[in-house]
Amino acid sequence: MNIIIPNKTYLQAINAIAYKKRIIAQVGGTRSGKTFGNLQTIKTITEKKTKRIITVVSHSLPHLEGGAIRDFDNILESFGIMPDSVRTKHPYIYTLGNSIIEFIGFDRPSKAIGATRDILFVNEANKLPHDIVHQLMIRTTEFILLDWNPANEFWFDTEGYEQRESTQIIHSTYLDNIENITKQQYNELMIAKEKHDIEVSLNVFGYWYNYWRVYGLGLKGKIEGAILQNWEYGEFIPQNTVANGLDFGVKNPDAMIKISIDRKEMKIYCKEVIYKTGLSTHELSILVSANVMQNELIIADSAGLRTINDLKAKGFNIRSVEKNKIIEDIKTLMDYVLVVDPESVNLARELKDWVWLDKKGQVPIDANNHLIDALRYIACTLIKPKIRKGQKF
Repeated sequence: MNIIIPNKTYLQAINAIAYKKRIIAQVGGTRSGKTFGNLQTIKTITEKKTKRIITVVSHSLPHLEGGAIRDFDNILESFGIMPDSVRTKHPYIYTLGNSIIEFIGFDRPSKAIGATRDILFVNEANKLPHDIVHQLMIRTTEFILLDWNPANEFWFDTEGYEQRESTQIIHSTYLDNIENITKQQYNELMIAKEKHDIEVSLNVFGYWYNYWRVYGLGLKGKIEGAILQNWEYGEFIPQNTVANGLDFGVKNPDAMIKISIDRKEMKIYCKEVIYKTGLSTHELSILVSANVMQNELIIADSAGLRTINDLKAKGFNIRSVEKNKIIEDIKTLMDYVLVVDPESVNLARELKDWVWLDKKGQVPIDANNHLIDALRYIACTLIKPKIRKGQKF
């Protein structure tokens, strides 16, 4: 029988339940015991006489089988319980005391959304869409456990769950679970830290910097696989040329960005000025007028010729973009550091969320890119793309 030492994540989750918290969010680095602590919490709940239905979900069943289900079996075995004596497979349903625990992978959605439960555990919550999780939440009568590595901002941040009084956030790192980490796992983490330190000493903020920040320290990083990672926050500093890009939306927002280019330092200063849906041409013209100086250049989406002509008739210096291949625009933008005004929250979100649909085929996803499109229109009009041969990402 393996001896499992209760870690910080378990003890703090039990404490949060005692204080009647609705959402208990375990966020932290790798090997910090987030998932294990939540599963230990579930095992403790099943020891009570009250009958409960508990649902554990993740983005796929294979992921659960290789992670949470295996961990839960280890927890049961540490109590002298043989998993096969208390469960069925496909579906994975455990009966412990008066409680039922079901493990569901949402690689085949729709199964559990309509059902109610007492307790919900969403494993790697950042990999499930908000609409599915929200449906599960509103059908949960008691409390909700979440866990994830903070590789990027996602619906927990953007939908305001962090600010709720009924939310308890438990931050953890490998140090909070050190008693349960093998020597080999610890050594791998120390190698990652060493590589992180080397990058920092060279003033490089690449893979190992981001890896250690997310998986070592449990801090928020940039999304893995984001296309444009060459950006940082900074004050908008007007250079000799200040100009604007405009992307039109119907269901999507009208999005305008103001840029200035420092060619010597190879920086593009960026500031979002419009990001709003449902605007009429008149309403859009009012917003443009409030944010664009007289004679400032506007390069706009060529799909909106009628709107471009209407804005031109109102005296704006606007013309349609001569589009390049999107991959050429991406390469051009990657030659510069993008300096993002701290108040440009939608632009920052897009930069974090814009990823490859097919990286090998150099095809980006056509989503989360309205301000990025506006940036491409203006920056790649003002910057002549370089001739590149055979460059791949």
